[in-house]
Amino acid sequence: MHRCAGYWYCLYQGRRKEVFRERGLYTTMILQAGLMLILAYLAHAQGGKSEHIIIGSTIIPNSPLADKCVSQLGRDEYNAGSKVKDCIRDPDTTPTPGALPSTSGGKTVTSNEGESVEFVCTVTGMKINDTFAWTFTPKVGVARGLPLFQKQGENAQQTSPWYTFVDNNRTVWRMTINKVQRRDTGVYSCVVLSSRSQEIQSENFTLVVRYPVQINGVSPRDPPYVRPEEPNVIYFNETENATLLCLSVGNPIPDTFWRRAEGSRRRLQSGEIFSMSKTLNIYNISVDDEGIYTCEARQGEGISRDVYNVTVRVQHAPIVDEKQDLVRKRKGSSVELVCIIDSDPLPATALWYKGDNLLTVGTSTQHRSRLVITKLSHKDYHNYTCVVTNILGTSSCQFVITGRPVKPTIISSHLSPKMHVNTLEWTYEDYDTETEKTFRIYYQQKNHKKGGLKGMPFYEVGLKFNPQKPMHYNTTIHDLRANSTYSVVLFAVNAYGQGDEEEFEFRTAAVERKKGRDQKNQPTAAPQVGGNGHMTSSTMAAILMSICSALLLL
Repeated sequence: MHRCAGYWYCLYQGRRKEVFRERGLYTTMILQAGLMLILAYLAHAQGGKSEHIIIGSTIIPNSPLADKCVSQLGRDEYNAGSKVKDCIRDPDTTPTPGALPSTSGGKTVTSNEGESVEFVCTVTGMKINDTFAWTFTPKVGVARGLPLFQKQGENAQQTSPWYTFVDNNRTVWRMTINKVQRRDTGVYSCVVLSSRSQEIQSENFTLVVRYPVQINGVSPRDPPYVRPEEPNVIYFNETENATLLCLSVGNPIPDTFWRRAEGSRRRLQSGEIFSMSKTLNIYNISVDDEGIYTCEARQGEGISRDVYNVTVRVQHAPIVDEKQDLVRKRKGSSVELVCIIDSDPLPATALWYKGDNLLTVGTSTQHRSRLVITKLSHKDYHNYTCVVTNILGTSSCQFVITGRPVKPTIISSHLSPKMHVNTLEWTYEDYDTETEKTFRIYYQQKNHKKGGLKGMPFYEVGLKFNPQKPMHYNTTIHDLRANSTYSVVLFAVNAYGQGDEEEFEFRTAAVERKKGRDQKNQPTAAPQVGGNGHMTSSTMAAILMSICSALLLL
């Protein structure tokens, strides 16, 4: 190996070699440019037709195949000259123009459910080793196409029996969907994969399936809102905000609205008859909102409609009611207290109290609770309470067992035929004939000027049961003012206390009939005695006046 003598000498020798290489490259470029100018001049001299094609530094003989290969080159193609040479040597390994699929007719197909649909894809320039496929992309749920059919050469694969595939010499490809369903809505694509360039060309078909409206139920459809034994009943808790969603489908999309069921005169909570929406909101729901609700969906006038009914139930704290809150029974009789229970949800627990003391007796079912006292004693006259509880709250009802008398009923006329006297008559349905009782009558004259009442003495009438005229009583009130209105309060009293009061009004006469001639010389009537057995005030006044007159005469 020759070694350089000194740094500068070696540097000079290396630089000279680089210059020689650069000069050789420039010389080659100049020779290629000159050759291209000569070929261009010859082509011009021959009327513009050249026997060669120059691509970069590559010179290729001109021919129809060379023109075809050059036309397939992309813009700014890398190593274009070599690719054209390969194309001329083996034309089957290069892409063929016209391999893009093209369709006949529109790209959107509309069909009714149950009909058959055909897609036609026309392909030109397809080679035997190229691959053809049909794919399906559903409207929702899948991001890319699902393979339905694929063919390469003579090998074909089909993934579903619902489709029919036919091809005509690799140029016309047909796909038929037999009896389309709504699930077939989506995009269908015919795809060609070139075995030479691995390029993919495709054409899309959009299928729109029309189908009638259908309501698939109402949401919510899961527990705790729905019970398995009652699929069309939806439960909500009282005071919560309830939402009903009508699950209507159809293409074209139907108009959906809510209303109360047929025959119901009640409006929706909003006060409207209809709610034009798939969603119905019931705010702060209560028992008053219970009932049957109807969801209706329509596809235009006279096209298609569907109706779905759902029952709304409101779960609440127990609602209790007593059959008889005040019970009057005589000592020794049997008493039954019944509490009616409306509880949703079940179960509900019922407890009985006497005053504040819890009782261990009492029987209950789902809808009522009973407390029975077989032989009533004096200590059983008391207040009783039935307390009912479920998981949402507590309610109660009150009872009173008493031996006090019932209320009498006055049957007298409201207009008295007398000026100063009136007879009161009343009936009394006595449940306890064994207990002694009296009737007390308060009567007062009305003050028309002030609208109030003037107090006057009362009558206390002790009466015994009359088997000849049962439940019928009367007494006479004296010393009344003529042409005046009186208010009466009548009630019975026994050993257990005062009974219910009966109120009544009557009016005395303004004028009585005159006495006949045969009555002028009749002796004066004996002094009158009030209903309590004492002499009345007017009689006493008359006696005193007579005594005073006699003393003056003496």
